[in-house]
Amino acid sequence: MATKETTTDSVDRGISEWPSELQNIDLDIEAAVQRMQHIVKAIRGRMDETLAEFNLSYGEWGMLAHLTWGGSPYRSSPGRLAQKEGLSSGAMTNRLDRLEQAGLIQRLPDPDDRRALLVELTEKGHQLWLDALGAQASKEAAVAAALSRKELRELNALLRKVLLEFER
Repeated sequence: MATKETTTDSVDRGISEWPSELQNIDLDIEAAVQRMQHIVKAIRGRMDETLAEFNLSYGEWGMLAHLTWGGSPYRSSPGRLAQKEGLSSGAMTNRLDRLEQAGLIQRLPDPDDRRALLVELTEKGHQLWLDALGAQASKEAAVAAALSRKELRELNALLRKVLLEFER
């Protein structure tokens, strides 16, 4: 049988200490938002650990992901990548320079436009991204193990409803 101690989390403890003049705040809403913030922070912390293990920054990880998601031959224009990442051309050049120096991407002439370049994921870059993805997926699976498959589906349905409201 669970005791109050084992079913009370840090959000419950924090909200229980709020002053009474905050009585106009809906504590159920506040608790849900705070829990989501705590979970996002914890997931991002684990992601940062994973990326450090693979010597990648979050931005570099995103760049490798965009190239991978495009499918074989894992190529894109620097302009399209900059748009997806929300980067200026200067920031994109710096990021591409770092990835190229690490042997994770290569710049190639665009066969359709002699004035343009394409960015291509190297085999090393693709494998590094897959390895990092696998490591992070294992960490996320360990956290998700707190839920049954049914609970995970229910959580996804509820989070989808909240996200759709933000996306409106």
